[in-house]
Order: sequence, then C-alpha cells, then structure tokens
Amino acid sequence: MIPTIFTRLNKLLVLSFSLVVLTLLCACSTNDDKEPTETSGSGVRLKHLVTANQVANLLGEHMQGYEIQGEGNFTNEGNYPAIPHIYYYTVNFKKDINDYVYGWRSIKAQTGMGKDTKDEILAMFSDMEEVADGRLGKAPYENVFALRYRNNEKGDWRYELYIRLAHINNQDNQVIALSGTFGPASNPEHEAIAPEPMNSHDAVSAMLALVEPVAN
Repeated sequence: MIPTIFTRLNKLLVLSFSLVVLTLLCACSTNDDKEPTETSGSGVRLKHLVTANQVANLLGEHMQGYEIQGEGNFTNEGNYPAIPHIYYYTVNFKKDINDYVYGWRSIKAQTGMGKDTKDEILAMFSDMEEVADGRLGKAPYENVFALRYRNNEKGDWRYELYIRLAHINNQDNQVIALSGTFGPASNPEHEAIAPEPMNSHDAVSAMLALVEPVAN
C-alpha cells in the first residue's frame, strides 16, 4: 500500500520537476491564466519550512500519536518565495498500533505546479472530488481549494490542497498532499485495527497549518 502512495507522489514529482524547469526559463512570461477575475496580491502560499520538526510542530494535534520518520526530504534552492526557486518537501509519520501493525501518514508540499485552473485539475484526476469546506474559496483562503479520493479507505486515503498564485506575478500553483495507509500487510485482521482515514475537516485544517498569507 505504501508503494501505491509513493507511485502517485513520484508521478507528481516528475510532473512538477518539468514545470519547475519551465518556471525558471519563463519566469517573466505573459500571464495566460484563465481566471482573470482573481484579486491581485491576495490569498495564501506555502510557509517556508526547512525541517521535519517545523512541519510536525505546525501539524500539532493532527499528527498526535505519530512519530516523524527520519529527517524528511527537503529541496530548497533559490530564495523562496522570490522567483526563481525550487522548493518542495516530504515528511513521513508512523504510528505503531501493536508490535506488528502500524499506521503511516505522509505530508508533501510542492511549488512550481503550473497554472491549471480548478476545473482543469478536477478533470485531470477522475479518482478525486472537491472537498466541500466553507473555509476555502474566501478570505483569507480565496485562492485555495481541496480534493480528496472519492473512496478514501484505511489502506489508501489522500487529500490535496491546491494554492493558485497565477494572479500574483504570474506564479505557478502550489500543492500540499496529505496521504495515509497502514502496514505491513493488507489482510482483514490488520485492517480491523488500522487507523481510520483522516476526516475532511481535519485534513484541510492540517494542510492549512502549512500556509501563510501573501504579503500585499
């Protein structure tokens, strides 16, 4: 199950790397965003975090009972949020259920994700649906929306928070992905004691803890 999650993460990483290269080559390109009605200079962006402990401290109670695995994986080139930059990270968390079964959660944040609109992103992932959350789409999160797997289950659940920044100096989208599973096996006995998927409200709250207002 963990390989399934990381397969999706790797696909996103390949896509995002290509988009980062285009960002570096075309940082001054003309704004071709398809939602020109957005208010310039408003909304939120990723906080600049460079250690697993910083991420864990912000997630706080949302990772209660889970321990950081390793030191995380951080790439931080340039001077984020100044353009150009290459900035992304992954931090993994583990919770031991007993001597054998464990729960696993991963948080991933990524810049340089292109300028696709919400409709385009929804059309891109048929296995996902928009999360209905009253905090999103209005100040201070007017440039944010969230997706989730249509069929979140213990062995494979996922949320994604999209941050659109095309209205601010033609910047690329950013995304935070929060996913989970259990291990090491998927048999019914282990699934019975595995943690439930995080609910939508808590998942959105956890991801919003990793953003900050864009300075006007």
